[in-house]
Amino acid sequence: MKRKALVIGATGLIGKNVVNQLIQNEGYEKITILVRKSSGLTHEKLEEIIVNFNQLEEYEQYFQVNDVFSCLGTTIKIAKTKENFRKVDYDYSLKVAELASKAKVQNFLLISSMGANSHSNIFYSKVKGEVERDIRTFHFSGLFIFRPSLLLGERKEVRLGEKVAEKFSTIMPFIFSGPFKKYRPIKGETVAKAMINSALSGRKGEQIIESNSIESISRM
Repeated sequence: MKRKALVIGATGLIGKNVVNQLIQNEGYEKITILVRKSSGLTHEKLEEIIVNFNQLEEYEQYFQVNDVFSCLGTTIKIAKTKENFRKVDYDYSLKVAELASKAKVQNFLLISSMGANSHSNIFYSKVKGEVERDIRTFHFSGLFIFRPSLLLGERKEVRLGEKVAEKFSTIMPFIFSGPFKKYRPIKGETVAKAMINSALSGRKGEQIIESNSIESISRM
């Protein structure tokens, strides 16, 4: 039986790749995306819903799917304030998980970050860690938490750290070998592929997938 998927954060680097790959995947018959503004994507398998993320509970009917791919994420630079950052990365992510759990979604796949830790002194890592911690209060047959390193791929905005890492990984790839392999930048399309493979894997329970494991899962 073919599956249905819901993608949140479909206009971001990973989310966009997830949507494109789901469309091409014969195992999925329908992909729904909840977005603030139109993504510009069109396909017979794709349903785009423009939503107000502050009122996500009004769209709970769209959570009647097999798999939810939660790819929400912003930066302090874009969000402007810590409060706005937390609203997107924590509040919205937890609301998505709550609605998915209520709808008895089979698999919940979350993009977190390397270094996520609810006790971290780094605000970004702390919020990501709090999302991971609190999302565990909801029930899913499969909970997959991905912690990618710096991401490679085309974005609307320039992220200096990612551009620098990309340059180093090209010029001096040996820097990211041995014990530093887990810090090697990874392509957004690779993360997306690993997410879809995980959703189709039949694995149950909680899976924390660190950056150095994502590439191998993408080749499954």
